Amino acid sequence: MHVALIPDGNRRYMKKKGILSLGESYAKGIQKFYDFLEWCADFGADEVTIYALSTENIENRGKKEIETLFTVFSQQAENALSDERIHNRRVKVNFCGDRNFLLNVVSHRDLARKLVDNLEKLEDSTKDYGNLTLNLAIAYGGRQEILQAAEKISLDDLPFTEENLKANLWVKDYPDILIRTSEDRLSNFLIWQAAYSEMYFPDKLWQEFTRSDLEEIIQDYEGRERRFGK
Repeated sequence: MHVALIPDGNRRYMKKKGILSLGESYAKGIQKFYDFLEWCADFGADEVTIYALSTENIENRGKKEIETLFTVFSQQAENALSDERIHNRRVKVNFCGDRNFLLNVVSHRDLARKLVDNLEKLEDSTKDYGNLTLNLAIAYGGRQEILQAAEKISLDDLPFTEENLKANLWVKDYPDILIRTSEDRLSNFLIWQAAYSEMYFPDKLWQEFTRSDLEEIIQDYEGRERRFGK
């Protein structure tokens, strides 16, 4: 079972709880994601994809917020190199996004380089694991993903087929379940892969999402008849 996640509501949670530090708030959101990853494994998932940072976020958020996000994600990737929650569960981590775009964010180039380096180290240190796959969608956009896949197919002079497109996507497997907290749209996330996903939009901010919420979603999913056009 492949579970995809858009963990939305961080800034609203900050305001609701009176948290003054953006870095502290995002760090709390990441710790919640570690819980989510363990819950998914407990409920039988073998793949999780998280929409951590979109290309639109990078282009449109303020300089200070992007600096904070790059710093927090970079530190978390570095910490994960020795985190037992990753290594005891043998979680294979994939960095899924536009690395060239990320490295060419001119006003944040040094921070972006460090972030990419730490993510690539994490990929390398977990590449032989196979219990659970974690796809980190960072500098990710669904339209951009399709365009770069099409470009690769063209450069390799391959026929434009669904199989060839899928092979060149950043996220190659199709999610069974897609969850977005506090909002009810895809926002350029997995727009090819989610064609037949079961979608859930719990009315909670990300940091308020619980194990019981996930259990309820999975129970509902397991009770659905998935017809795939039949």
